[in-house]
Amino acid sequence: MNNNIEYIENYKSIEEEPIDEPIEEPIEEPIEEPIDEPIEEPIDEPIDDPIDDPIDDPIEEPSDEINKANLIIDNTEEESINNDNDNDNDNYNENENYNIESIDIEYTIDFLIPNDEKLVNIEKINNKVNNYINNFNSEIMTNYKNEYSKLYKKYSNMNYKIKILPKDKNNLVKIVVLKNDKKETLIKEITKPNYLYYNDILNELKNNISNERAKILFNYKELISNTELSINDKQNFEQEKDKFINLLEDYYSYTLYHKKINKISTTNSKSNLLLQNLNIIDTLETSKSKLVGDIYSIDTTLINEINILNSNKLTEYNSIIQQLLGKKIEDIKKDIKLKEEIKLYLDTTIKHNLDNKIKNEKHKQDNYINYIIDKLPILD
Repeated sequence: MNNNIEYIENYKSIEEEPIDEPIEEPIEEPIEEPIDEPIEEPIDEPIDDPIDDPIDDPIEEPSDEINKANLIIDNTEEESINNDNDNDNDNYNENENYNIESIDIEYTIDFLIPNDEKLVNIEKINNKVNNYINNFNSEIMTNYKNEYSKLYKKYSNMNYKIKILPKDKNNLVKIVVLKNDKKETLIKEITKPNYLYYNDILNELKNNISNERAKILFNYKELISNTELSINDKQNFEQEKDKFINLLEDYYSYTLYHKKINKISTTNSKSNLLLQNLNIIDTLETSKSKLVGDIYSIDTTLINEINILNSNKLTEYNSIIQQLLGKKIEDIKKDIKLKEEIKLYLDTTIKHNLDNKIKNEKHKQDNYINYIIDKLPILD
């Protein structure tokens, strides 16, 4: 029997993933500790009368300001509207529109292995990503955020009850405002959007892809060695292959969306840089210090500039020390060339400029958006 299985397209694309390249070593000279961004305290609106029936669970919405510590590794903590509804709304309105057409950046898909490109539907991935971005920028989301931020201000009194209903069969959550009477007349109803925090599932998706890739390769080898291939065997393999491709397309949709919504350019070469900060926790009895750090993706050119500057400063310092040896103060004051070298060594303009570039990139990455709006809200 002929073992050439024509229905299996691109099976050679289903290869095992290579071992990840080691992370590049961070620059040897430590960069000045980044200045912590100031955090504005939310202004609590005064409420004349408390709600008769308190809500058990706070209403939480994702903020456009996402902490870097939560990126890829940890779950993102949502901000409660009870504390930050005004700030969340202001952030959304004041931030620039996340229209990818407004900035000339070439966005590419980082394939786990190159041959994955032959398996996935690139047009389908781009359409999904564009749909997610359109949802984020949609007018209905703007209206929802405005309505959402005003909800408690308007209805937090003895005349109304605000309730959060359990998730329905479509996994959506509704917020209802009821008249505080025996009939509990419905006054207002809002269906919250459905947020997908893709950072929470990217690692799991990647592991599933790796497992499915190994499984489908094994099954393929079994098929081509089978001298009596049945139609059922063919159909089962096709189903496994489709499942594997769906996993790939989900993974590449999320990673491409992350680039586009955050305007991450992949034109320049990037290196991983560990930025550390010393946190001091004071108590009544003790003071504890903890060194914490996060890895940031920084342009390699910028890191090279910092390394070169640090090396040049060390050379300048050694040269000055050598010239100072054995000289009297009177001679040093007369040495114009040495005075100019000292002045040049003490000039920190270039260093401050480079440090500011690092801080700006850190701030940008600390505030990356890491969620998708896959279902828009419904306003009554």
